[in-house]
Amino acid sequence: MIINTSSVLSGSLSSARNARYAAIGCMCRLVSSGIADSLIDEKNNDDILINMNVNKRVRRTPAESKSLILETAAKRLAELGLHGLNISGVAKAAGMSHATVIHHFGSTSAMREALLQQMTNALLSDVISALREDVSPDQILGRLFSMLSQDGHGRLLAWLALDHQDIDVLPAKSNTSELFKSIIQAIPNSSDTQGDAKLQVLLVATAAMGLSICGGALSDLIGLSDEEFAEFPKWLARHLRSFA
Repeated sequence: MIINTSSVLSGSLSSARNARYAAIGCMCRLVSSGIADSLIDEKNNDDILINMNVNKRVRRTPAESKSLILETAAKRLAELGLHGLNISGVAKAAGMSHATVIHHFGSTSAMREALLQQMTNALLSDVISALREDVSPDQILGRLFSMLSQDGHGRLLAWLALDHQDIDVLPAKSNTSELFKSIIQAIPNSSDTQGDAKLQVLLVATAAMGLSICGGALSDLIGLSDEEFAEFPKWLARHLRSFA
């Protein structure tokens, strides 16, 4: 019997080569599978971390939560007007749940009232500081005008006054009354009475609130330029000085 050694050797080499290819293929599959599993595990870990960050709650005291809510509401009032003062919008902007804001204020209306109280307190504190610093009456009236005409303060006050005509929308009425008496007394007037000073304060407050509510629309109807419109507070101050 004649054995073809070349054929045997060729077959053996072919079998060895096939076995090697099979081993390499198996190793590639294992490596690929391992990489895929690693990537999946890494992604799952990232998802877990992301979910942990989303679900992570910041613990605040009730006072801190209320302060953050009102701070956020004030920013939205300045940027968006009264439409920005809704529970869902404020809650989202503050990074809180809708239920948390409801827990602290109960309703949109109550939140708006609390914001007005805070803004008015800031106004009163500013005027009190001015009085202590012996600031001129013109500057005091200027601060009153600025704070009532800017950031939606006057608009919010007007809305609450119209929507809740049966309640007092100003905080601590007795203290507020005494404060305005102090402002009136600080305004010099030539007469023996304080009637002119009271009317000056009324003029400044109503002008500022009117400017806050519909100043832009009235300016367009009258035909004022942006420069003329911006000049109004200074013009008013000059005429107030002529009353002294």
